[in-house]
Amino acid sequence: MGVKLEVNSVLCTEQKYELKVGKLYPFNIPGNRFFSNETPIWLTNLNWLPLAEISIISQTLENNGLTGRFRVDYLYQGDEQQTLANIFSRMYVGLNDPFIYLIASEAEYQASQISGQIIRDSLQAEGFIHASPKSQLNRVANKFYKNTQSPLILVVDKTKITSPVKWEPAKGGLYPHIYGPLNIDAVVKTEAIALNESGEFFIDAHSRIL
Repeated sequence: MGVKLEVNSVLCTEQKYELKVGKLYPFNIPGNRFFSNETPIWLTNLNWLPLAEISIISQTLENNGLTGRFRVDYLYQGDEQQTLANIFSRMYVGLNDPFIYLIASEAEYQASQISGQIIRDSLQAEGFIHASPKSQLNRVANKFYKNTQSPLILVVDKTKITSPVKWEPAKGGLYPHIYGPLNIDAVVKTEAIALNESGEFFIDAHSRIL
């Protein structure tokens, strides 16, 4: 079986740099993802703060890691950096979360305890089950689940899901799509939610969700 390679458009690194436009810098990241040479990509730190636009000059994949060099083409500063930081936070932060999230009725969840899996109509219609990153739970709940009886947030451990999961673009950022049934033993916690006095969900993800 060959190594699966993934092309990426963001170099997210813990390495510290004193960046200057036109200069070359080394990088070293784990995994099997690689970059297109001489094509502009983003450089961010581990908090997804955009630092610069860069071009990969060279790269070598070995020992389950990628090493190489990049050139700084443009530096982000001030308001421009903050605007991009807000966008990146919305789009990419969920990739580093060990969990993804579904909203279900209590009845659906109880039924899944018996069957051992969650299967939804979207599997046949679209080929996958919609899930959500933590940052998009409020939007998803208020758009799709206001009429759900006894709604629950299902906290799903990504490492325990037996079906393939792909992060794909949708409104508001990247969303995890589960390409097959969700095995219920991947759900490690549930949280009940309810509409407030204004008829809206308000999910404080930082304090309520793992």
